[in-house]
Amino acid sequence: MLQAATGKLFTNRENPRRQDLKGVIYSNLDLGAIDRLSTRVGTLVNLESSRTPAALGYEMTEYMEAADPAPGVLVSRAMAAYIDDFADVASFSLQVIFSPDVHIAERLLYQRQRPGNRSPSERLARFYDKSVRATESEMQAFEQFADQLIDLPRANYLAVIQAIRTYVAAVHRMGDDLNLAYTLLVMCVESLAQKFDGHEPKWVDLPDQKRAGVDEALLSVSEEDSQKVRDAVLEVIHPRLGFRFVQFILAHLPADYFSVQADAQKHPIGRRDLEAALQNLYGVRSSYVHTLKPLTKEFIHFASHRETWEDDGKLTFTFQGLFRLVRAVIIEFVRKAPKIEHEPCNYEWDNPNLIRLRVAPQYWVYDPSGFEAQSSRRYLQGLVELLDECLVEYPNRKLHGLSHIIDKGLSIQPQMNEAQNVPFLALWWLSNVYLGHDPARRTHTSKEVEMLNKPSVDSLITQALLGSDSEWKPAIHQLQLDRYYKQRYKSSGIRVPANVEACMALTLAERHRKAGHISSAHGALTSAVENFPHLIQLRTLAADFDPSTPIAWLSIIYPGITMQRATLECIGL
Repeated sequence: MLQAATGKLFTNRENPRRQDLKGVIYSNLDLGAIDRLSTRVGTLVNLESSRTPAALGYEMTEYMEAADPAPGVLVSRAMAAYIDDFADVASFSLQVIFSPDVHIAERLLYQRQRPGNRSPSERLARFYDKSVRATESEMQAFEQFADQLIDLPRANYLAVIQAIRTYVAAVHRMGDDLNLAYTLLVMCVESLAQKFDGHEPKWVDLPDQKRAGVDEALLSVSEEDSQKVRDAVLEVIHPRLGFRFVQFILAHLPADYFSVQADAQKHPIGRRDLEAALQNLYGVRSSYVHTLKPLTKEFIHFASHRETWEDDGKLTFTFQGLFRLVRAVIIEFVRKAPKIEHEPCNYEWDNPNLIRLRVAPQYWVYDPSGFEAQSSRRYLQGLVELLDECLVEYPNRKLHGLSHIIDKGLSIQPQMNEAQNVPFLALWWLSNVYLGHDPARRTHTSKEVEMLNKPSVDSLITQALLGSDSEWKPAIHQLQLDRYYKQRYKSSGIRVPANVEACMALTLAERHRKAGHISSAHGALTSAVENFPHLIQLRTLAADFDPSTPIAWLSIIYPGITMQRATLECIGL
């Protein structure tokens, strides 16, 4: 959120609200005689701490887009939305430990090594030193990097921030998981390469052995259709990722990587060695990610402040060499990337302290203003969710009538197509059964009943909640059940509570039982037991299955409804 706090992303940049925020960061950075180190992402304040990690003040000015006080308008995102990102950016740029949590900083700087293990500082210079005095040029480089970072387009900024977080995570893992630290470093650059290298995959990028079979199968197909098939294959295969990774690094090596930057290293790498080590780098990452093949014991033991090590006959980057390379590539990527002074966008959902929650149906299902032809299925889902809750808590849960929704649905019914009408008819029918029918309102016509009984996912759900069926054959029920599971997580689909899904599963078992398919009925029960382990009663049902006894799925899933009550009003439904 550092970029958002500057006002760069505001739609309305006039009269922004301003807050001055303060926090504390713990670090092994020693500012010496410098009182304040100011950048566009905040200011570090020297608190003259006498211990390590030192406590440094962090101050920043937060700008919030102009808005009148109202529900949902944030007064401030608070320091917590910024301090972690600042700590990561500062740690990355200044090559020191930064954390707003003193315990994390202490653990990293004073961690005790197990016998035989080496300190992270033996494999990675500077980061784990007890105290690091930053030079004036390093602080100026930090200020410059912060400027360039804030000026990035939003998409580039978010990608770089994520890469920096991953880089810092790799630093933190140097004391406990070297394999993960090495892999995280490769992933930093890999993420940027895949998003921003501009590579357009070509058919010839695929290895010959992978192309040959497809080319042979397409011999009798027209060139136009063949190209469509090849394009579709390229969409999912993503060829030459390793090649793209290497080329991205080479394209973002700073011009002074082998001169000025190399002067700060004890054993700097040369260009030929770098190019040779790059050929092996992506393979090391892939071996660990796909097969958990660890770095060799020899590599772990001998890795030092040298930048390469010959491991198993291959030139390999050491931790020191890889940390320097990745940092240089990210900084160069930021330097080369286009810069934008003003980029209005919807940035607030990037706030780490904001989460999106689905509004519970009881807060909107009674509101007819939101009911449209396109939302009929959403309203059916909302009613089913509420019915499930009421049946579980029966008779202690209330559910209000949906008269206004049904009236609205009837008024717009002529504009509905069948796919929109069936969910509305299902909602109306369930409302009549569970909440009562308004005598002043017409009933379902025979054509509407026929439409509702026609095999569909919405009808399947309705029948499961009614405890009755329309005599579908088991194969038809199975088909609709499969369709339900294929669509339930799609934006246009419907997803009902697990209890209702269990009702649909037991309905299938009952259809098989009535049809005399005893083995299939028992198989459906066994499947239900495995799919709904929270319903312990299903295990008993499957174990004691009696083919002569009907499966009353509603009373099995909702045992409370077997209680006798005087009226519907008393039971809250």
